[in-house]
Amino acid sequence: MAQTAPTALLLSIGSELLLGETVDTNAAWLGRELARLGLDLRGVRQLPDDREVIARAFSSGMAEHDLVLATGGLGPTHDDLTREGLADALGEELIEDGGLAQDLRDRFGGAGRMPVSNLRQAQLITSAKPLDNPIGSAPGWWVEREGRYMALMPGVPAEMQQMWRDHVAPRLERKLGLRPLAVRTVKTFGVGESAVAERLGDLLVAPGHGIDAGIYARDDGVHLRFSTRLDASRLVDPVRRALSALGDDVYGTDAQTLPRLALAALQRAGVATLASLESGTDGALLAILSAHQAAEGEARYQGGALFVDGEPPAAAADAVLRVRLAAQGALGRSRVAVDLAAPGIGFEARMVRIHGSGQQRLRRAAFAALDLVRRAGTIGERRA
Repeated sequence: MAQTAPTALLLSIGSELLLGETVDTNAAWLGRELARLGLDLRGVRQLPDDREVIARAFSSGMAEHDLVLATGGLGPTHDDLTREGLADALGEELIEDGGLAQDLRDRFGGAGRMPVSNLRQAQLITSAKPLDNPIGSAPGWWVEREGRYMALMPGVPAEMQQMWRDHVAPRLERKLGLRPLAVRTVKTFGVGESAVAERLGDLLVAPGHGIDAGIYARDDGVHLRFSTRLDASRLVDPVRRALSALGDDVYGTDAQTLPRLALAALQRAGVATLASLESGTDGALLAILSAHQAAEGEARYQGGALFVDGEPPAAAADAVLRVRLAAQGALGRSRVAVDLAAPGIGFEARMVRIHGSGQQRLRRAAFAALDLVRRAGTIGERRA
């Protein structure tokens, strides 16, 4: 980074992660949180339930980073070994904490109702301060050693997230004097990653002093990210230059989404209800619109995943958006035909090429349809 930030390592602990039985959603969530605070996450390591492996990971992590976070391995069973691993790395002994033990008994409604194995969760080392877990039985740990910080949190996402918000993040903010990372995102659709990079030229390589730039492809298009740990106003110029270079292929910035912008175009045209008519997409468009509806608290979408042509699923809808995904061809390319029957901005049989396979291909087909609606709405505005 252009300005040195405290570095962090995340240890995701649990053999189920390495076996593919559980997806590590905690790492992605914490990655965003660490960036927001101003910490530089340098790595994520998935570890088995092995005491020696965990201890070595803590030892090397503390030697190289300002902060080591760990999720998972705080349960009551024999294979929950995160506490033991950190104790070994620090050369300290685990001792049962009377207060934690009583809290556990109270949680279970008395000593007679609590399995004896749960007392493992009441163990602490001298350097550790317990972190309260109001929705689970596993307390976390906060440890400070020679200017390094360690935090142990449960693997259950809801428990981990609450512990992070209530205890870990506030401590880090107080102790490290963090400078949050300012981020701006420019979102495009209909143009490939290499083409975006070519049109941006040196803006990706040298976006400005103290600014980093990155580019990545997602189902909803190619995103360009600018970030800095300096004044956020430094990002205004590179974002402006990116918008100028990419033109109509940009559909939004930051929190703006294709569903929101496409439906806003329909709303401006007087469309109050929308029905989807899909073929070959397994209902991907309806799923995306339904997720948007839940996030926005709206209720304007009707329709269903239909696999033969026929009457719209909601004949009374103001607009009908039809999506037909052709069979996949060479090099992972597919073609999507999109029709929109709507007042003011309707269009027929527009073809779009997409890449991808499986669910990715289906979602990209749906986003391609929404991008066509967004573009048609913009063109309609310009002509007006």
